Amino acid sequence: MTFDIQIDGINTVTYTNKTQPTAITPENYLKENFAQNSKVRIEALALVDFYTKVTGSPCVMWNKIFGFGKYHYLDSKGGEHEYCMTGFTISSTGFTLYNLMGWEEYKKDLEDLGKHKFSGQSCLAIKSIEGINLKILGPVVKRSLTDMKKRYRTEK
Repeated sequence: MTFDIQIDGINTVTYTNKTQPTAITPENYLKENFAQNSKVRIEALALVDFYTKVTGSPCVMWNKIFGFGKYHYLDSKGGEHEYCMTGFTISSTGFTLYNLMGWEEYKKDLEDLGKHKFSGQSCLAIKSIEGINLKILGPVVKRSLTDMKKRYRTEK
């Protein structure tokens, strides 16, 4: 989306979010970018299935982010933007799971998740889903989406 920011009725800046939803399917994205890595493709599709079930939203590719749901927010200058509510990316060391409400409030619930590392406020890094307990992750993702819906205007 592109937004014109005005001060006293004068256009001053046009801002475009760099991360935008795309028309590519997760399957095609994986075929195009990870054709030689079947383990990554299999695990990414398992995460797509997991997030689709937990969120009730289809997967939309936001550039390299496998995104689920959408929320609207205002930036500090009053521009309205939209972004996926939750999702993940494939990194060089595994997967980065995004919780846009931040993971801090949910850290205690994630103690028995399996091997993971917090990276920044909104990122949780895992090497593989093999050692992750998705039965623990699911309720945390659901609760964070409920919290997000209380704070922002959201869409599936």
